[in-house]
Amino acid sequence: MLVYSRQAGAETPLERIELGALLTGIVETYPQFSSAEVMLAGEIPAVSGNAAPLAQCFSNLFDNGIKFVAPGVRPQINVWAETTDSRVRVFVADNGIGIPPSQWDKIFGIFYRINQSHAGTGIGLSVVKKAVERMGGSISLRSEVGQGSTFCVELQRAQP
Repeated sequence: MLVYSRQAGAETPLERIELGALLTGIVETYPQFSSAEVMLAGEIPAVSGNAAPLAQCFSNLFDNGIKFVAPGVRPQINVWAETTDSRVRVFVADNGIGIPPSQWDKIFGIFYRINQSHAGTGIGLSVVKKAVERMGGSISLRSEVGQGSTFCVELQRAQP
């Protein structure tokens, strides 16, 4: 709750964040990610954001991709970016259990959990959504049950 309340009420000053370096740092320093295959593909450009909430967002997405896999499946997470003149879309795709389309809008709500068989509080994705929105961005999802999920975080592209 503390993390969520900080995201909801805190000022989020924006600065240039080298997102590729931030994501590499998350993968290399968080011990829970060593059990998964996390691949960063291509260049992930700089965004206008805030390092602490961005690290929280992507570590939550990675953590969910590792946690919500079928028994005996090694988690795989693929990350890549697409850019326009003013925006960066960062995709985080996993090989997890997937999310039914009827739940897509609900999973970003605070305390909402669709799978009670895995540990969690139901706060992680609501923290991600709130933080991304406070940085002027958005998050969306595509998923199929049994086929994994792909989250798209869209942020303002940093000026050179």
